[in-house]
Amino acid sequence: MTTYRLKGTSGAVLNQSFPLSGEQQLGPGAGNDITVEGEGDAAWASVTVRDDGSVRLIALGSEEVTVNGEAVREVSLAGGDEVRVGRSRFILQAPGLRPERVLTEEATQARGSAWAWWLAAAVLAASAAGLAWWQGWIPSLGGN
Repeated sequence: MTTYRLKGTSGAVLNQSFPLSGEQQLGPGAGNDITVEGEGDAAWASVTVRDDGSVRLIALGSEEVTVNGEAVREVSLAGGDEVRVGRSRFILQAPGLRPERVLTEEATQARGSAWAWWLAAAVLAASAAGLAWWQGWIPSLGGN
């Protein structure tokens, strides 16, 4: 089973890792599962790992909660998303949980390298020139 984590990137949670399972509350009070900097005891946000493996964040209070710099009320999270609750910031570490913007048809198509085609054309041209010189179709450059 894959483990999802919120890794603290600023504030009092810097370099701390919080494994996620089920529903967990984020807030300044000691009664919350993940304590963030701020005033009061009430939870400011809830993070839920669902049975299908998706991760959902819900802002519960009047405090601003942002994901990737945008204020949110309720949002699905993906690996690498930055979550800010109060003055604390986290990165969601979720191996295999990719955002939908990464899974577009255009992004998932295999891309061929143009260098391979250029290299093949250069080898073919050099081979043709060598064969023509060997057959005597191209005069020697030495002048004799």
